Amino acid sequence: MKASILGIGTELTDGQIVNQNASWISKQLKDAGITTTSHLVVPDERALMREGIEFIAAHGDVLFITGGLGPTSDDFTRDIVAEWAGLPLKFDETSWKHVNERLTSRGYVVKDIQRQQCYFPEGAKVLFNSQGTANAFQLQVHGKTVFVLPGPPREIEAVWGSSISFWLDENTKHLDPRITRSWDTMGVGESDVAVIAEEVLQGVDVEKGYRVHLPYVEVKLSYLSSREKEMEPVIEKLSEALQFCTIVRDQKDPAQHFAEIVKPIQSICVIDEVTGSFLMNRLMPVLRTYMSEQMWSFSKSRAVKSPADLHLHVLPKDEHSCEVSLEYRGRKIKDTITTPYKTANMRERRHQYMAEMALIFWIKNLQ
Repeated sequence: MKASILGIGTELTDGQIVNQNASWISKQLKDAGITTTSHLVVPDERALMREGIEFIAAHGDVLFITGGLGPTSDDFTRDIVAEWAGLPLKFDETSWKHVNERLTSRGYVVKDIQRQQCYFPEGAKVLFNSQGTANAFQLQVHGKTVFVLPGPPREIEAVWGSSISFWLDENTKHLDPRITRSWDTMGVGESDVAVIAEEVLQGVDVEKGYRVHLPYVEVKLSYLSSREKEMEPVIEKLSEALQFCTIVRDQKDPAQHFAEIVKPIQSICVIDEVTGSFLMNRLMPVLRTYMSEQMWSFSKSRAVKSPADLHLHVLPKDEHSCEVSLEYRGRKIKDTITTPYKTANMRERRHQYMAEMALIFWIKNLQ
């Protein structure tokens, strides 16, 4: 079973926002055993929208169309989908009731323009949207299963949880899902990592991939779940070969892992005199998510004094090494991080390496 995803909105093609919806949907589909063949975005232009639908229909069994279900004049996704399907639009009273209840409960006056959100192609299954006024819908047409979803990510997640996940459970039981195993390495170049992996995998029928996402070089293998037993010796051999430079496995994110660990702690002070903004940029997004009620601070100077429960420091030793420490509940632990990047033009890479290794050190000693 293959899927294809179309994002609709001039804000996408103009570069105003990034199409995170396609990435999120593809991840859910992969977990269910469905391969995504394409991501496409088109502006709010009728001809291009129609061409976009025809393109994804040619490349997928299950189609996902996001955006353009709102109440304004540039929201006409439902019209183009209905036109492509050869179906008339029908007004849905239940959706109109939903629009009225949601808006009036929030103190808004319901306007007649909102009615356009309540039209759906004849025979479509309306999918309730608990996070917005625009309900989604599902169609079986031209031999395809089509899901048409609103644009805001949280609304897509709401519809997914209430409707699409159940469809996936029922319709993917027969599939042999693809498994991806990965090794995130540091301190070794992409070509060097590739030489090691290729030697181990010589003669092995498996889909291989390499990805640089600094400071990591990722090695990944993908194969069908039915081959898991067969692949176990290969995974073990590759793990041994890459052990000297592997930091994390299977797409685990140290920053997120760190945030999960420190979530119960009420206050944190991070002092970083080494990595510039790299450590702060890694931690800020996850701390906002996991520690919205707690106190946390960043400083570039140890002169700052803080009564925080947990103190985390990254302090310089010399150009190629730093001291990393944590102090928590009367316990103080420290270690030295030495970077493998020695040349003058690798200064930025050194800082990235030290930031990531500091995270690893703190995770190890806080678990």
